[in-house]
Amino acid sequence: MKLLFLIRAIGGVYIINTDLYRVFYITAIEKNFSKAAHRLFITQPSVSHSIKQLENELGMQLFTRTSKGVLLTKEGDVLFDYLKQAFDLIHHAEQKMTEMKNLQSGSVTVGGSDSTCKHYLLPYIQTFQELYPDIQIRLQHGSTPQILEKLEKGLIDIGIVHLPVHQNNISITEFLSIHTTFVAGKKFQHLSKERLSLSAIQEYPLISFSEASSSRKFLNQLFLTRELEVQSDIEVGSVELLIECAKIGMGIAFVAKELVSKELAGKELFEVSIDEDIEKRQIGLATKKNASLSLAADTFLNHLLS
Repeated sequence: MKLLFLIRAIGGVYIINTDLYRVFYITAIEKNFSKAAHRLFITQPSVSHSIKQLENELGMQLFTRTSKGVLLTKEGDVLFDYLKQAFDLIHHAEQKMTEMKNLQSGSVTVGGSDSTCKHYLLPYIQTFQELYPDIQIRLQHGSTPQILEKLEKGLIDIGIVHLPVHQNNISITEFLSIHTTFVAGKKFQHLSKERLSLSAIQEYPLISFSEASSSRKFLNQLFLTRELEVQSDIEVGSVELLIECAKIGMGIAFVAKELVSKELAGKELFEVSIDEDIEKRQIGLATKKNASLSLAADTFLNHLLS
């Protein structure tokens, strides 16, 4: 272990001598050149030479020689107090690095929408914490554009976003495929026995997310394939609210099937089929290009991909 403390200006460039302070520090602890040499794995003359060199550099005597060894001078005692703080900090830093290397310390900040975190991410967090209980997982919520912005600003390590994403400074790895469908409550239960066209869907109140959401953009694109325009009667900001609106009969909701599997199984909601296939949507893991992840974040990313 080397310290970066003794600084000399040579030709306008500061040269930092690291070894002399360590020799001084160990010698001050051992109070004996021979014992210091043994601990440092160098010869006793090397210890003596290093101490003399340091004293010349600082322009003051640091040790008083005795028959049994050496004692610190007042100046040497002041220097030792400062170096002890420095060496203690380095020791703690090395301990922290070891903990992080062994995943006994560290944190990961992940961003995603509330529904994405709740329904897709939490199971992975649970299994990860069983493996690495000392790693802290922090969550930040937001829409895909908001998550990408946070990623660019370095506020999060990993973003869970709806694809496609077209940003040159973002790396994307495909994570999950989701199935989007139309669902309705008991009021419109009879529609589950039919296969409706998109134009027929338009005849009923439509519940969707806001215009800025990736889900709404996907819905708009679906209707555009039939040269139709989405006429949303109710716009909501969360999956939970969308589900409740559909359950009480406010209209037909457009939602990822995985998010309403419980309600479909319990016959609180009913799937409304249409006469054409709805393309699967992709969820990706986003990281910032040319920005290295911490060991904790990289391990969590690999856990998600496993």
